[in-house]
Amino acid sequence: MMKDVKVVFMGTPEFSLKVLESLINATMVVGVVTQPDKIVGKNKEKSMTPIKELALKHNIKVLQPEKIRKEYHEVLELNPDIIITCAYGQIIPEVILNAPKYGCINVHASLLPKLRGGSPLHHAIIDGYDKTGVTIMYMDKGMDTGDIISQSEIPIMDSDNVGTIHDKLSTLGANLLMETLPSIINGTNNRIKQNEEEVTICHNITHEEEELDFNKRGREIFNQVRGMNPYPVGL
Repeated sequence: MMKDVKVVFMGTPEFSLKVLESLINATMVVGVVTQPDKIVGKNKEKSMTPIKELALKHNIKVLQPEKIRKEYHEVLELNPDIIITCAYGQIIPEVILNAPKYGCINVHASLLPKLRGGSPLHHAIIDGYDKTGVTIMYMDKGMDTGDIISQSEIPIMDSDNVGTIHDKLSTLGANLLMETLPSIINGTNNRIKQNEEEVTICHNITHEEEELDFNKRGREIFNQVRGMNPYPVGL
């Protein structure tokens, strides 16, 4: 049954790779949408996103719109049954959200409604959370505001940094999606409204936040160092 489900996947960084790999193995991935190639280095060479590299390896059609809110027609032409996103990096327009019969699903790296936004891995540590996890959710026009389908959590240990949490949640997200997807397809899944009173927001990391402030308490500095190691950037 799952092999007959036509999926369009939207994602960009390494964090998304295990989700896409799982979908390739379990479903019919008819297209991948990712951010445009970056120009890097002195020679100004194009650098593909990790998701694009994986898609091309499997001969999957790749779309790279500069602004998907305006360049969405090719996505609709793929006629997917479901669209699944994971750390894509652009806001999806409603014309796409309303198109697939099974909806648009997001794999978000926090326990929503906590840590809505673009840097949940970093802020889970920086803000002193004792646990984090992954949420599978329906997408709507807001930022990470849709109904929750399923969640799975892990503790944050003092030995963790953003790199270890990245790897743990990448695996957890792929596994949770595979556990949850059959119920979405057959219509038996949960659909839980988020509690707006529990919302926290995690903005993208700024250059100012990369600087240590030794006027802060020791624990806050400890969390900041772990939350910026090994990379002080958002998903």
